[in-house]
Amino acid sequence: MEVSDFPRGAHAQIIGLASKPELNDEYCSSLGPSPGNADRVTVTTRSGAQLSLKPLNLRTAELLPGSRVVVQGLTNAAKYNGAFGEVLSWQGDRWIVDLDGEKKERKSFRSDNLVIIPALVGAKKRSAPEAEEPEAKKLKTTDLRALDSTDERVVGQALQRILPEFPILAMKCVCVLATKQTVTVMHELAQHMTDKQNDGLLRRPLKPGEKVKGIEELDALEQCQYLASKRLRALSAHVRINYCDLYGFIKAGMKEPKFNRKPQQP
Repeated sequence: MEVSDFPRGAHAQIIGLASKPELNDEYCSSLGPSPGNADRVTVTTRSGAQLSLKPLNLRTAELLPGSRVVVQGLTNAAKYNGAFGEVLSWQGDRWIVDLDGEKKERKSFRSDNLVIIPALVGAKKRSAPEAEEPEAKKLKTTDLRALDSTDERVVGQALQRILPEFPILAMKCVCVLATKQTVTVMHELAQHMTDKQNDGLLRRPLKPGEKVKGIEELDALEQCQYLASKRLRALSAHVRINYCDLYGFIKAGMKEPKFNRKPQQP
């Protein structure tokens, strides 16, 4: 990574920091090249502290609608520093954020004044029986027919219906998406579920409450559902061309076709 990979307003995750290991895996926002040292990047952490770090100690992260954030680095409206909220949308050159609290304020902030907090807003904890129960269900014939459509809108609508019922499909979707994207949370989930192969094949389905290295503070199952639901358009295209056996996975009853094929006889 280079300093240019982290312009002002870019988001990142701190990694491999030997001098302050307690900051590793924490998110930060970039203020651009460090004054007086063009080989380093000045970043703001969730506590508001500013650090000058080498690019090799940063991994790119993506701020998205629905992300949890904390506000930091404001001077004219310093009262909002330390406030938590949820990103709603991008407007002009600012992010619209719904702030926590009784007032329910909606404010706009520059990207460099927001630091990602790895948590999912409104996430409801599921008990183990509730998370496992949908796996026993069978896909409806009408949904399977819709997934076979040549109209990606029809495919996307079908995915939107069935993803909440089949957590294992959301896991497969994240594995598939991660082959083409480098969103930090998605990458960590896919590394875990594909056994670090990053080939889109689901080898290690998540168990209820299971933690994933690098994002231990997150509910991994909920993150899979969230990430998949936000990328229905891309997933619809992947289903149509059976990218990484995604359609085959669904048609085979939420199982990897590659792992179920019998080896050919010599």
